Amino acid sequence: MFDLVWSPEALADTLDIARHYLSIDPALAADMLDRIEDAPLILREYPHLGSPTRLAAVRKWRVEGTPFILLYAVGPASVDIRRVVHTASDWHRLL
Repeated sequence: MFDLVWSPEALADTLDIARHYLSIDPALAADMLDRIEDAPLILREYPHLGSPTRLAAVRKWRVEGTPFILLYAVGPASVDIRRVVHTASDWHRLL
C-alpha cells in the first residue's frame, strides 16, 4: 500500500478552501475538508486510477461531491498530492 504525501501547496490549497467555505457555512467547510481528506484514500491501493494529464507524471482525481480535483504524482512508495484545485480554475497552468 502506498503512503499519502501532501505537498505544502496542497495543504495551503486545502486551508484556502476551508477558509472560503467557513465564511459561508461551518458545516459545509467541515464536509468539504472531510471529502478532500477521504478522496485520495483509494489511491493508496490503486494509485493509477486517476486520469492522466498533459504532464505524464501528474494525474488527476475528482473529489466526489465537490468542485475540486486532486493533482497528484505516483512515486515508488507514495502518492504525492501536489495541488487541490477547483475544476473551473485554470489548473492546467500548474502543471
